[in-house]
Amino acid sequence: MKRLNFVFLFFLVFSIPLVTFANVKDTASVINDSVKAWKFNSIIYTGLNQIGFINWAAGGENSLSGKIGVDYVLKYKNRKFQFIHEAKLAYGMVGYTDNRLEKTDDKIDVLTAFSRKSNTNWEATGLITFKSQFAPGYKYPDDSTMISAFMAPGYLTLSMGVNYKPKKWFQIFMSPVSGKFTFVLNQQLANMGSFGVTKAVFDTAGNVIVPGKNVKGEVGINVLTSVKHNLMKNINFNSTLNLYNNYIDPNKANRWNIDVDWDTRFIFTINKLFSTILYFHLKYDHDSKTIKYGIDDNGDKVKVMEKPMIQIKESLGLSVTLKI
Repeated sequence: MKRLNFVFLFFLVFSIPLVTFANVKDTASVINDSVKAWKFNSIIYTGLNQIGFINWAAGGENSLSGKIGVDYVLKYKNRKFQFIHEAKLAYGMVGYTDNRLEKTDDKIDVLTAFSRKSNTNWEATGLITFKSQFAPGYKYPDDSTMISAFMAPGYLTLSMGVNYKPKKWFQIFMSPVSGKFTFVLNQQLANMGSFGVTKAVFDTAGNVIVPGKNVKGEVGINVLTSVKHNLMKNINFNSTLNLYNNYIDPNKANRWNIDVDWDTRFIFTINKLFSTILYFHLKYDHDSKTIKYGIDDNGDKVKVMEKPMIQIKESLGLSVTLKI
């Protein structure tokens, strides 16, 4: 995983001079006082997918799935100050004919930034990010074992640093000292030590002596790069890469295990109402462990692996979109 971390750092370090070179011929932009100080943009998208089988020899399971999402950006700026608040919210479910429901998407991703503008491409910036989910998640198809919930985990990051914006469509924020707080407010998950919090102390009978902690604090470097660009008239590219490294991990061997959160989407606009959205999400967090189960010789389910792994989610679908 460390090799992957260095690849991301290599990309970030060398993307800055490349974008700067592409910007050499651009003239300095001047904010026009006649432009409205407040701006709001949003996109609401929803999709529905149905699959049915009748006497299908290859097999299959009837299902109905749906997803709804909201992305919005609220901006305020004048000659010296800029405020940005943006959010990406999504929730999706799939239902099967046996009345089984499974969650397919669940995201709360909110960002708030305050910047002091200058005559250069650099800005002094304060950044607050919050990430969590709306509803409990389970180890499907087992819907009795909860593995996540609202604010379990929840991530709050507070950063002060500089923002480099050589293009309207590209920017990179860097904070050498940033505080990150991981919340696990579900006590059952906290007792298990989920998502890196200190787990509970149990006696020999399995009773809790000392409950697990609900909050874990970290101090480290935070890097956030964002690209929002219209590749063609009807193709929009939106990608955000967030890297975080914990300076104070008690295990020194883990201090170069960088947390990676890479969210990318292509929006192919068909007309004013319909769009095709290709979504890709890659995550790696050394404190977030993937559990895999197997069946022993007696036919019982047993845990065979529990370790941090690269997490990937991908989707492609037709959506009804409304832009405001």
